[in-house]
Amino acid sequence: MLYDVVVTRPFDKVFTYSSTNEQLEIGQVVIVPFGKKIEAGIIWKRNVKNPGYEIKEVTKICNDLILQNSSINFINWIASYTLAPLGAVLKLFLINNDIVEFDKEKLDSFNNTEPSFVTLSEEQADSFKEITQSFNKSNKPVLLEGVTGSGKTEVYFEIIDKFLKEKKQILIMVPEISLTPQLETRVKKRFGMEVCLWHSKITKKNRQKIWHKCFVGDPVIVIGARSSLFLPFTNLGLIVVDEEHDSSYKQEDNIRYQARDLAVVRAKIEKNFILLASATPSLETINNVKIKKYDQVYLSKQFSGTPLPEISIIDLNKNKLDKDKWISQSIIDSISQCLENKEQTLIFLNRRGYSPLTLCNSCGFRYECDQCSSWMVMHQHKKVFLCHQCGTIKKLNLDCPQCNEKDSIKFVGPGVERVAEELKEFFPGKNISIMSSDNVNTPNKIKKFITDINNKDIDIIVATQIMAKGYDFPNLSLVGIVDADAGLFGGDPRAIEKTFNLLQQVGGRAGRGKKNW
Repeated sequence: MLYDVVVTRPFDKVFTYSSTNEQLEIGQVVIVPFGKKIEAGIIWKRNVKNPGYEIKEVTKICNDLILQNSSINFINWIASYTLAPLGAVLKLFLINNDIVEFDKEKLDSFNNTEPSFVTLSEEQADSFKEITQSFNKSNKPVLLEGVTGSGKTEVYFEIIDKFLKEKKQILIMVPEISLTPQLETRVKKRFGMEVCLWHSKITKKNRQKIWHKCFVGDPVIVIGARSSLFLPFTNLGLIVVDEEHDSSYKQEDNIRYQARDLAVVRAKIEKNFILLASATPSLETINNVKIKKYDQVYLSKQFSGTPLPEISIIDLNKNKLDKDKWISQSIIDSISQCLENKEQTLIFLNRRGYSPLTLCNSCGFRYECDQCSSWMVMHQHKKVFLCHQCGTIKKLNLDCPQCNEKDSIKFVGPGVERVAEELKEFFPGKNISIMSSDNVNTPNKIKKFITDINNKDIDIIVATQIMAKGYDFPNLSLVGIVDADAGLFGGDPRAIEKTFNLLQQVGGRAGRGKKNW
C-alpha cells in the first residue's frame, strides 16, 4: 500500500512511500529513507495513488507511537498560522530520529514522597473557588492576576492538585530556565512527586525519557520552557503559563511563534484547561479579558500580610552623582540600614557586562562588531569586548585601533559589573555577587546561586532581568533600580509596557517576608 508521509524536514509537501503493512494509521510514526539519510515522519494519508515515479519503502514502523488526531490538528494549525513548512513544525513534536527508540517497560517510575500542604489565605481560597467554577462552566482560559507576593503559585498548585487526583498530566510553562530550580523544589515539596524539567540544557537521554513519559499518558508534572508545549501529551489536563506577559515566550528564530498564544490554541483544540498567571499581564491578555474571551481572577494582597513595597523616585537632576559613580547616596544609605538589620539587597540594572559604551578619548572611535555592526560591550571579568547581538568576541585592548593612541579607550556608562565594583568600594566587607546570563548560565549554577541567597551567604545581589520575576526570597527587603527609565528609549513600540512590567516585577522581589524598602 502507498502512503503519504510528512518528514521532519523544512518542506511543506508530503512524500509517497510504500509499505507491505496495510494497517498503518494516520499519525503513525515511521522512519523513512530521505536522500542519503533516514528521517522520522508520520503517516499523513493512506492508500494514495501512485505518483508515477520510483517509490521507496518505509524503513521502520514505530508501532507504539501514533500521534493523536488533536496533535495532528495542532500541527496543521501552527503551519497554517505561522506560514511555516509542515515538516519543520512536525520536527518540534518528534525532536529527532532517536525519539522512536524506547522500551515502555524500562521507563523510570516516580519515587513519591509525602506531599506538603499549605493553608490558603481567605483571598487565595476564594480565587481557587472562582477558577474551579470557571473551569466547570467551560474551558475558557483564565487569567490569574495578582500583586507580586500574593501567592499566585499556591493557588495554581491547588488547581494542579485537583487535576492530579483525576490522574491527568500537567504542563507548567515558564519563560526562562532560570526560574525552574526554585519552582521545581516547590513542586516536589508540595506534591511529593518527581518533576520533569524540559529545556534546551537537558541531556539527550532525559529528553527521550520525558518525551515518552508524556506519550504513555501517566500522571506527570512537566516544568518547561516554550518548547515543552510540543511534547506529545496524551492525557493532558491543565496548562499553566506562568509569567504569561514575558517576551521570552516569543520564538524569534526559524518558526516564529508566541508560545503563550499557541498554548491557548492547544487547550482549545484538545479541550484542555489553561491558566495564565502574572502580576503584570500583557496587553493582549488584558484585552481578551475585556472582550470576555478570558475569565479573570485577581489577588489584591500579599500573602505575608505585609504592605506592598514603598516606592521612592530619586531625581538625579537634584541628587547629583559624583564623577564615574552610578548609585545615589539615598540608595547607599538604604543599603546600609538594610545590612544593619541583617537583610539582603538587590541592585537591579538590566545591562550586562562592565560598560556598554567604549570611546577613544583622542579620535572618538567606538568599538563595533565586524559581523553585525552592533556596538561591542566591555566585559571586565572575561577581559573581552562582546557583541550581545551575535556573540562576536574581541580581545580587550585599551589602545585605539584607529588612531593608535596608547591607553585612550575610556568606558562610558555602567553595566552590572561596574555597579558591583562601585558597591565593593562602599561595602568592602560584604559579599556582593552578580547574577546575569554571563555567569549564571546553567541549571546547576542557578540552583547554587539561589541556595546561596536563601542561606544568606550573599548580602547584596547585583542582577539583570534574570532576577526580575518568579523568585521568592523572604530575607530580601530592598530593591534599588539603577537607570530605571533607560528602557523607555529606543525603537521598540512596546517599550513603555515592557519597562512597566520589568520595574513592577523586580520591585516585587522586595519585602515578601519582611518590611519593605
